[in-house]
Amino acid sequence: MRGVIRYMALLLVALCAASSVSAQSQFSAYGHADYNGRIGRPRSSVEMGVHLGASYMLSSADAVELNPQLGIRGALSMSLCWNEYVAVQMELAYIHNKIDAALPNASQSEQSVKNGVFEIPLLFSFRGLGPLRFNLGPVLSLAGTARYDLPEERIEFGRLRPTLALAAGVGVELSRHIVLEARYTSSFTSTENYFEGVMFSTTSHWLGFNLGYVF
Repeated sequence: MRGVIRYMALLLVALCAASSVSAQSQFSAYGHADYNGRIGRPRSSVEMGVHLGASYMLSSADAVELNPQLGIRGALSMSLCWNEYVAVQMELAYIHNKIDAALPNASQSEQSVKNGVFEIPLLFSFRGLGPLRFNLGPVLSLAGTARYDLPEERIEFGRLRPTLALAAGVGVELSRHIVLEARYTSSFTSTENYFEGVMFSTTSHWLGFNLGYVF
């Protein structure tokens, strides 16, 4: 967890630096006015934001019963926007949730698995239909851990997110600064996991609902 906080702090510093570097071009890029002569948003700009929401894992395993619980997701984001309609959005996010795992037909085998995923989505965003935003792009999961505790030791369950995934989402701009988004993340491959002496493959997909504040 400390490592994740450190990474997020470093990205926040980097985002602030990028925002400062682009500030001059951002505010000199105003180039269009509405029919009343008022100046609109810049043709190109940089958006920064923070996001917090809920995450739920849809999983299937061939030898173990998995019952995921609702988790949380927090993220920092930076978007490079053009003409108010197109943007490239990068995020640094951390997801945490718990999963109840049990062997079929085995009493007293259920354990609570704590799962954490550190991900970097890189999304193409289309914003040309009023307040709607459509996002699509790859997701890199650079670190992921899942463990459960026995009275005498901590057992590695194995990561539940492969390195590469694909995310698709639909968002709505509730106001100039508030964005609500639903997102689906699909894995390309399964992961190899271990539970109570059993090795098995797990296929996972993720649903997320995020509320973001854009500066």
